[in-house]
Amino acid sequence: MASSSFISGNFGDIKGFLYAWLGKQNKLPSYEVSQQGTKQRIRFKCELTVISYPYTAIGNSTNKKDAQTNAAIDFCQYLVREGKMSQNELEPYLPSKNSSVLTTQTLGTLPAGLVPPHMLQHNTTTNDAIPPPALLPYQPGPPSHYLEQIHSGRKMLEEQEESDTNAAIHGNWTIENAKGRLHQYLQKNNLPQEYKYTASGPDNLRTFFAELSIYIRERNQTIYARENGSTKQIASKSCSLALVRQLYHLNIIEGYTGEKKKKQIEKTTPFRVNVSNEIVEELDRVIQLFNIQPIVINEQQPTGSLLNPQILERFPSSERRTILSIIQWVPPIPNWNPWISSNIDEGPLATATMESISEDLNRAEQFKTNNEIKFRFQERQNLPVFTYRQQILEQIKNHNVILIRGATGCGKTTQIPQYIIDDAIEHNQGAHCNVVVTQPRRISAISIAERVAWERCEDLGNSCGYSVRFESILPRPYGSLLFCTVGVLLRKLESGLRGISHVIVDEIHERDINTDFLLVLLRDMLNAYPQLKVILMSATIDVTLFRQYFFNCSIIEIEGRTFDVREYFLEDMIQ
Repeated sequence: MASSSFISGNFGDIKGFLYAWLGKQNKLPSYEVSQQGTKQRIRFKCELTVISYPYTAIGNSTNKKDAQTNAAIDFCQYLVREGKMSQNELEPYLPSKNSSVLTTQTLGTLPAGLVPPHMLQHNTTTNDAIPPPALLPYQPGPPSHYLEQIHSGRKMLEEQEESDTNAAIHGNWTIENAKGRLHQYLQKNNLPQEYKYTASGPDNLRTFFAELSIYIRERNQTIYARENGSTKQIASKSCSLALVRQLYHLNIIEGYTGEKKKKQIEKTTPFRVNVSNEIVEELDRVIQLFNIQPIVINEQQPTGSLLNPQILERFPSSERRTILSIIQWVPPIPNWNPWISSNIDEGPLATATMESISEDLNRAEQFKTNNEIKFRFQERQNLPVFTYRQQILEQIKNHNVILIRGATGCGKTTQIPQYIIDDAIEHNQGAHCNVVVTQPRRISAISIAERVAWERCEDLGNSCGYSVRFESILPRPYGSLLFCTVGVLLRKLESGLRGISHVIVDEIHERDINTDFLLVLLRDMLNAYPQLKVILMSATIDVTLFRQYFFNCSIIEIEGRTFDVREYFLEDMIQ
C-alpha cells in the first residue's frame, strides 16, 4: 500500500526547501500535529503557520512525517498564489507535468483509490506467443540482527504497555498482580472466567480486545471491562486490572499489600553519547558568545535542574502574529479532496498534477458519445435557462458574485452548476473547478443530485453527489459538484473552505437563520478572497435587499416557460 503521495523522490525535501526559503527572511515555520480518527484508523493533522503570514497550511496523513510534508507543500503553493514565490522554484518538489497517471475508468469509479486489475486489462495488449515472465530468483531473507531488532522493539512496546504510574490511587493493583487476584475472586464466588477476544487492524498492526463482565451478588450489579493490547495476554491482563480496580473502589476486595515490584522501565538508564570535537568547540564558542555559565552537575544529588538561572536584561522583540477573523478559503489544489477535507494518500490522484487531471477529465467527457446522452442533452436545451448559458458564464468569469433570478421551472437549479463544470472541463480547467450548491431542504438536495446524475448518464458519486445529515454520496475530488443543505455547508466552514471554487446558494428568498448566517460569512470571505465565486439564485421576487448587501452585484433575469391554460367549469364537464 502506498504511503502519502509526495514522499517519493525529491518530494521529501520540501520541508528543507521551505525552511531555507523562510530562513532567508529570518522566519521559522511552526508545525503543530494533532491525532484524529479512531484506533483502527488513526490519522494525523498538521497545521503549519509562519509569523506575519495570514495563512494556516493544513496537511494530514496516516503518519506525522507525511502530514508535515503535505502541510509544507500547501504553504509553498500559497506562496506561489500570492506571488511571493515563483513556480519554477517549486517545480523540482512537485510531480512532473508530463506524468498522466489517470484513466477514464479511474475518474469514473475510483476518485481517489487504487486502480483495480480488471480496469487495467483493456489498456494492455496480450500476445499468446510471448511466454510468461520467469520467476524471480531466490533472495535470502533479512539478516538475523534485523530480526533481533524487531523482537527487541516489540518487547519494549510490551513493557511500555505494562507500565503504570497511577497504581497508588487504585489500591496498588497493577497489571502484574491484578489477574491473579481476579481469579481468586471468581473461584471463590463460583463465577465463570471466559474472556471474549476480538482483533482488529492489519496483520502488521494487529490490536486485540478482551472483554469480561462479572455479576456481583452482594451488590446486585454487573461490572464490565473492555481493554486492548498488542497481544491477547496483555489485553486480558488490562481487562483484569480494570475489573479488579472496580472491585477495589466498591470495597469488595482489599488493596494490594504485597511487595511492589518496580518496573525497570520506570528507571532512567544513563547512556553515553559520542560527540565530535568540532561540536564541542562550537558549543564552547556559543557559550562564551552569550556569556552563559554551564550548570555544574552534582553526582551526589539524585536529581538536579539543567535550566540556566540567567535572567535576560531585555526580551527580544517578536513580530505580532496576524490572525484572520474570517474563514479560510483555498482554491482547488493537488493532492486534496475537498469533500472530506483530507489529503489523498493513495491512488493515481495522489501524485497527479492539475494539468494531467484536467486533460483526463476532458478526455473522459469526450468519450461520452452514446445516443442516450445526446437525447438528454437535447432535452436540456429546451429549458429557458439554456438561452442565457453564455451570458451566465461570462458574468461568473468577470464578477466574483452575481445574482440570478428566474421563474420556477426555468432550469436554473439543475443546469447552471452543470454549465460551470462543463465549461471548465471543456477548456482543460476541470481540476480547478469544484462547485457546492446549497438547498433549503434535504429532500430537495437528494432529488436534484439524482436528477443531475441522470441527465449526465452517470451514477451518483462520479461528477455529482450530495451530502445531507446522516447520509452522503460524495463525488470525485476534482471537476465535480455537491448538493447539500445549508447546515452541512456551515459545519464544513468550521474547518475552512478548501478546494472549492464556486458556491451556489439556491432559493435565497426562503430566508431562515442558517441561510442569513451563511450569507454573512460569504460576504466577509468575498472581501478577503476575490477569486472565490458566489452565485445567488432566487425566484421572481424582489431581491433588492440581497443585491445591496452584496456590493450592488449584477442581476440576470431568466424568463420562465408559459403554457396555455384553459378553464373548465362544472357545467362544461356535465355537458
